Amino acid sequence: MTSQTAIDALALENRRFTEIMRSFDGGIWWSSDATAQIDVDAICAQAAHIKIALDEITRLAKNIAG
Repeated sequence: MTSQTAIDALALENRRFTEIMRSFDGGIWWSSDATAQIDVDAICAQAAHIKIALDEITRLAKNIAG
C-alpha cells in the first residue's frame, strides 16, 4: 500500500460521510425522532467510533509531519 492509496481511502470515506450528513437535511423533514425512526443512541455510538478513528488519523498525520 502506498501513501497515495491511504490518502485516496480517506478521501473516499470523507465523501461518503459528507453524503450521509447531507441526506439528514438538518432534520427539517422529521416531525420527531420517533417518526423518523432515529436511534439516537446508535448514531451517537457510531459518532464516538468516528471520533476515535479521527483522533488516530490525526496522531498518525502528526507523526508523519514530524
